Amino acid sequence: MGVGFSSIEIARSGLSLNDRGLFVTGHNISNVNTPGYVRQQLSISDSKYQNEVNYQIGLGADVQRTRQIRHTFLDNVYRMESENLGYWETRQKTFTDIQAVMGEPMNAGLQNVMNQYWDSWQELSKDPESLTTRALVRQRGDSIAQYINHLGSQLDKLQSDLNSEINVRVNEINDITKNVAELNVKILSVETADDSANDLRDQRNVLLDRISKLVDCGINETQDGQIDITIGGYFLVNRGVNERLKTVDNKAGSMFSAVALEKTGTIVPIKNGVLKGLMESRGEVAGTTGSFENGSPNDKVDLVFAFNTNDTAQRRDELYDKIDSIVKDYNNRGIGVRLGYVTFDDTGMTSPTIFENSTKNASGIYVPDVDSFKAHIGNTALGTGIGFTGTGTAGVAEVALKDAQSASDTADAATNWRNTSKQIIIYSNSAIDTTGLSALGNQFNTDRVKTTIISDASNKTALKGFIDNSGGSFVDNSLSASDIADNVSESIRSSIYGDMIQSNNIISDLKNKMNLMVNAMTREVNSLHRSGFNLNGDGGVDFFVPINPYYPMQMGNIMVNPKLDDLKNIVSSVNGAVGDNTIAVGISNLRNKAMMGNTANIQDMDDFYRSIIGGIGNGGDEAQTAAEGQNTLVSSADNARQAITNVSMDEEMTNMMKYQYAYNAAARVLNVFDEMFESIVNKLGTVGR
Repeated sequence: MGVGFSSIEIARSGLSLNDRGLFVTGHNISNVNTPGYVRQQLSISDSKYQNEVNYQIGLGADVQRTRQIRHTFLDNVYRMESENLGYWETRQKTFTDIQAVMGEPMNAGLQNVMNQYWDSWQELSKDPESLTTRALVRQRGDSIAQYINHLGSQLDKLQSDLNSEINVRVNEINDITKNVAELNVKILSVETADDSANDLRDQRNVLLDRISKLVDCGINETQDGQIDITIGGYFLVNRGVNERLKTVDNKAGSMFSAVALEKTGTIVPIKNGVLKGLMESRGEVAGTTGSFENGSPNDKVDLVFAFNTNDTAQRRDELYDKIDSIVKDYNNRGIGVRLGYVTFDDTGMTSPTIFENSTKNASGIYVPDVDSFKAHIGNTALGTGIGFTGTGTAGVAEVALKDAQSASDTADAATNWRNTSKQIIIYSNSAIDTTGLSALGNQFNTDRVKTTIISDASNKTALKGFIDNSGGSFVDNSLSASDIADNVSESIRSSIYGDMIQSNNIISDLKNKMNLMVNAMTREVNSLHRSGFNLNGDGGVDFFVPINPYYPMQMGNIMVNPKLDDLKNIVSSVNGAVGDNTIAVGISNLRNKAMMGNTANIQDMDDFYRSIIGGIGNGGDEAQTAAEGQNTLVSSADNARQAITNVSMDEEMTNMMKYQYAYNAAARVLNVFDEMFESIVNKLGTVGR
């Protein structure tokens, strides 16, 4: 009977196994359109054998488990490429929005408004006394101010929207990590009971695919089937526990958010994904109103002279005579100046940095007392100089330069100077000890401290490392005092009109360039307009003024001076003579004046603006190309894994037929055995009756 009943077990296992196969096949078919569903398959093996005396008897087949058909390597590739796709898609969308805001090409954007403004001054130069033409100048001034302010408000709103979206994405990440942690617990519970949790794993994998696009994260599956998720080295999911994220001010007083751990407030470094794209699109900067980081231009300069006392005084005296004109030139442009000095010799710093106070003039511009500054550093009207020894020993400049930077920071904080460019003029005809200067140059470059070295040509090679690292300039001391003064003046110009931020940030960098141009344009117009006389014979006033005088003139903060409501106050004459159009011509020609950008690439305003628009176009094209390339990679990885994981209706119908016929065959075997045993039971012993 053992053999007979073993045969029944074979038929029974066939029924059970094929019934399970039909169930799995039906489950696959019903989920053919379920997002994230991975087809399942029976893993079948033969049952243990029954050992008889001289042979073994098979006991049918067993279901080992119902397994998912997925490829972990392809999942990892898909998620890694999704991070890059999310990043580039976000940047591409931002550039698209910016292009809509800027409204170029020329006939629809700021370029057209600027052209009309310059043309109005050209028209005024033809008839300087015409009130009609003056009204046109006033109206075009209003138009350009309103257009620029509108651009600023749109860019501010776009930044604000991106900042809000960062908060939304952080909340989405929190929802995902919470659900993953809960699924970890459910999966562990089901699989510990030796059951299949494939559908729960599908739900979890959909969440992992999504979070991989949102942010760069590490995903690790433990031996018990649970998932750990880390971002920037911090656990967000550890088995059944999740750590929430929150948004905090990225700096004190900032309006912009950074991502931090909810419990500790620790800032989490974000390196890729949609979240990184949003942060760079907005700008990874402090969102403090009027901050240089977020685009406000510099309208003040801390000008520190670092003197090597090993030098003789003669050449410095020549330079001192030019300080007045340098300061006056920038004050006339509406740029505040604060003068300071520090000295050093072959032993190090000989006197710490001292600043001369600057006071506001009637126009609100900070003007230093140059005569007092000269007196403090020892220069007199007789040109006796400081009386330095001129030993020629190499001076140790590092400590003095560090002190100059530190003193500048301290002075700015004490006087609440905002938007200040830091400029150090190093004057040393003697050799300079380069100890520590290379590293200091890197620090100056990071802190945006501008340097100019005035020295003998023989010292240039030794100072090359510092010059290259700091981005500074070298001026040959053999030049005339006037040429040296021109170089110093150019260095200051570059630090004001050429101090552009180059980074991966989008809107904050764009605001930096736009505000730089707007500030330069308004200051240059004002400088010329103040220098002439109106129709009443009175001195000129600023054409543009800030809406809020606490902040520089920039997008969102300029307007035409209300005093120009009286059209006679518009200046066209340099001397008040009837018919003189010198100022009108000068302002009209500002469009062609090379003043924007650093020394290596000085441009006029039109070219500078076109370079801004070109940069937006190039950035958008780069983002689009990268996004398309990444989309191809993601699609390729997804198609490869879908080819493995997707439900094939043809295959499932084949399996259904296979399991159905096998089930019927097993049922038929069982029927045969039933008939056999019925005959044995009912007919056994009836012979001979």
